[in-house]
Amino acid sequence: MTTLTIDSITEISRTVAAEYDRRLHVVGVVSTNGESGRAELLVTIRGCHTEPCLIMLNVTRLGQAAFARDLREKFREALASHLEPATGSSPTSRMPGRGR
Repeated sequence: MTTLTIDSITEISRTVAAEYDRRLHVVGVVSTNGESGRAELLVTIRGCHTEPCLIMLNVTRLGQAAFARDLREKFREALASHLEPATGSSPTSRMPGRGR
């Protein structure tokens, strides 16, 4: 399996963030210390209950599909824990019969 470059991760993560939720913005990407199979993303969440909201996500670098899947899961978790539940704007709340 191919390890993604930092440039690839930056491009893919910004695209996934924009598609997943417009409140997410990937500020930067770095490789993890001593582990080539992981990367860390610095992400801001607009509308967070404690602005500015800056989080660090640790994701896999092994293959584009695994990376995108891991990243979407991390985005889902971040939005669930950093946005006010009453906003009704989390990915879960947009699903029929969920979040309200």
